[in-house]
Amino acid sequence: MLVACGGAEESPAPKTPQAPVVAAPPPAPAPTVEAPKEEAKPKESFAELQQKTLKGVIEATNAHDAKKLAGLYAEGGIVKIAGAPADASGREAIAQSYQKLFDAFKDYTTAPSRVFVKGDVAIVEWAFNGTHTGDLWGIKASEKKVGAQGVDVMLFTPEGQIKEHHVYYDGGTILSQIGLSKQKARAIPALASSPQTVTSNAAAEETKNVEAMNAMGAAMDAKKEADWLAAMSDTVEWDDMTEAQTSKGKPEAKKFFKAMTTGFPDAKTTVAHAWGIGDYVILESSWTGTHKGAFFGIPATKKSVTAKSIEIAQFKDGKLVKGWSYSNGADFMQQLGVLPKPGGDAKAAPAADKKAAPAGDAKAAPAADKKAAPAADKKAAPTGDAKAAPKK
Repeated sequence: MLVACGGAEESPAPKTPQAPVVAAPPPAPAPTVEAPKEEAKPKESFAELQQKTLKGVIEATNAHDAKKLAGLYAEGGIVKIAGAPADASGREAIAQSYQKLFDAFKDYTTAPSRVFVKGDVAIVEWAFNGTHTGDLWGIKASEKKVGAQGVDVMLFTPEGQIKEHHVYYDGGTILSQIGLSKQKARAIPALASSPQTVTSNAAAEETKNVEAMNAMGAAMDAKKEADWLAAMSDTVEWDDMTEAQTSKGKPEAKKFFKAMTTGFPDAKTTVAHAWGIGDYVILESSWTGTHKGAFFGIPATKKSVTAKSIEIAQFKDGKLVKGWSYSNGADFMQQLGVLPKPGGDAKAAPAADKKAAPAGDAKAAPAADKKAAPAADKKAAPTGDAKAAPKK
């Protein structure tokens, strides 16, 4: 249809279309920042656990912390002291024995001088200093300064706890120092600032040295003097901790051989453990015999004795050059009836004429006069550990 000449209605102007409204997108989430992950600590090796325990024993001993010391032992741990009538078995008993040590020596201080390590075994040579300020094996405080050397043998669990602990020291040394024995006392030892550590290298020489040491013991038992002496260097030295002096040279060794085989002609040695560690052999053993002849001035008593000891022997070119032996001379003399048992008569006993000499494996006999031996309650302290006297 056409629209012409006025008269028709006007068409409205077209409207401008509106742009569609677009919703704004939601804001992006903030990035998540992860907290840094802690790196897993490397698992401690057995050697590290073992060293930590050895260090802990020394620290807890010098802090007189019996409970902490007991915690370094396995739940069924046991402490065995050479010459003591009873062992300390279990943490509670171990803590009690350490506490008795600290009660007897209020200023008890110890330090290791040498540490020998082979597998799960650590052998610690130590010394202690202290003042006799409390009851010791039934002996009232003397307020005298004392000190001795000893050895601990510690066997460890895979977790680094002590499962078995053997202690060797001479109770007679302490008795001499407090005036209850006329035996000449060893000087109070100085404490080492840091220990020498010897670790097994599993070399063939270690095995050969152990064989040589065992052969010496067999020669002593068989009364073969020439074979026994042949294993030693001409300048051999042997330091028996039950004696005040060190034995030097083969002539003195020969004197010991004669005294031992005459006094105890039926003596036999049983080796419990023999470890070759570097140039050293460490022998833990016991020997039994009947006192049938004079022994360093002591007439035959016809009594049977058993002595436990530990020897540290140093070899060079297949020969014994130096040795150290630790045993409880007081216990030995008590078995012979020469000294009273702990808690008995505390009078000073006369010293016998006993000299030290290198012991093959029947060991150097304990001093003839050591006094009352440590009582069952005397306990040992680890590692250089507390020890000696009441005990490492």
